[in-house]
Amino acid sequence: MNKNIRIALLFLILLVLWFSSGFLKTDKEEVSETTLESKIAVQAIALKGEVFSPRLSFRAYTEANRDINLVSKVSGEIIALNAKEGDYIEAGTSVCKINTEDKTAKLEHAKAVLVESRLRYEGAIKLDEKGYQSELVKAQTLSDVLRAEALVKRLSLDIDNLNIIAPFSATIEKIPVEMGQVLAVGSVCASLVDLDPIRIVANIDFDDIYNVDLDSRVFFEIADKPLTPAKLQFISKQSNDATRSYRIEAVADNTNMRILAGLPAKLVVEMEEIQAHFLPASAILLNDQGATITKILRDDIVNSVEVSILGEEKEGLWVAGLPFESLVITVGQNYVVDGDLVNIEISDR
Repeated sequence: MNKNIRIALLFLILLVLWFSSGFLKTDKEEVSETTLESKIAVQAIALKGEVFSPRLSFRAYTEANRDINLVSKVSGEIIALNAKEGDYIEAGTSVCKINTEDKTAKLEHAKAVLVESRLRYEGAIKLDEKGYQSELVKAQTLSDVLRAEALVKRLSLDIDNLNIIAPFSATIEKIPVEMGQVLAVGSVCASLVDLDPIRIVANIDFDDIYNVDLDSRVFFEIADKPLTPAKLQFISKQSNDATRSYRIEAVADNTNMRILAGLPAKLVVEMEEIQAHFLPASAILLNDQGATITKILRDDIVNSVEVSILGEEKEGLWVAGLPFESLVITVGQNYVVDGDLVNIEISDR
């Protein structure tokens, strides 16, 4: 091999080495630049835990505080109806009045018989003291007195029952009788319903029953109106045989009678206060196991944290399970996985 060829080969080798070193350096720089550029940009909000009272919400319905059918305890013709359907009446008001017929005369006669029986009994006692009367006659006259007293009492009660009285203040729901109609004993004169306070009734499952007690703060809602405070007054101690649910009852003021019985409602029970975070709904995800999670950042690295939903509002959800101070990803959370290093933009909300 001549000198020129050796020089050319040496030059070619040096040239290849020079190019190779340049390409290697460029590849390393490009890898570094590509790593920086490949970081996914996300938005996050900095949150701190807040005191929150979780709420249990149950389907419910309204119910009258009490209702009753006024029934006749005596038979006779109706001679007066002192109210009409829809009227609000006070306790002690006479709703229906029945004709006395001969009941007053019978009472006067019974009173006279009672006076006579007492005189006979007193005479029998005096004769007995003198030894002129037997014990049998004395016992018979005492029996006559007691029988006469019982008759007077029953006839007096019959006359009192001629006026069918409202036992409590209420609204007249129905009057199924007419003037001049003859009532038999046990016939309904009127139906009353008391709506103040109104009762709100719900049936709750066994897994919620221990979260409710009589001191719990409760509210109710009807027809999307604002929540109204109520007072829990009854919790069933035995479940319904068919549904295995427990009946709870709350009462609320209804002075204006605007809340009717039988309306669908929602009964809300506040639980004990706990630490929680308020997140936008978009920050809540499901993992492969079906658990609810949210993605937070620790040192710019993505971490998934399992959370439980405590309540919801129009602007977002209350959740438990996050560290007190958390940096929660709100934009881009669907494009990152645990362990990713990300570029962070802090947002207000």
